Order: sequence, then C-alpha cells, then structure tokens
Amino acid sequence: MVAFFTDLILLALCVVGITAMMGTISQVIAVKLFGGKKVYHFVDKSKSIQQNWNPIKRRT
Repeated sequence: MVAFFTDLILLALCVVGITAMMGTISQVIAVKLFGGKKVYHFVDKSKSIQQNWNPIKRRT
C-alpha cells in the first residue's frame, strides 16, 4: 500500500511539473522555429534607446 501511494505521489509531481513547464518549452520552440531574424528586435531597440541614459544615483 505504501508503494502505491509513493507511485501516485511521484506521478502527480511529474504531471504537475510537466504541465508547469509546457508553456516555457513551447515558447522556446516557437521562438527558435518561427522567430527568424527578428528574435531580439524589441530587446535591441530598447537597448539602443537606453544606451545614453544617465544611471540613477541612489542615496545611502
């Protein structure tokens, strides 16, 4: 009986883990397959805009 509950708990953890990771895995696959040359278009544009910004001086 203990072995049954151990297997049930392991199965439940695997199902929950796989379900939680499906979104991340599918996003990575979609970006690699369908992203083309514009994968980092928005990231590069944001970096180019923020390049000349002054850093924030924090008070300590």
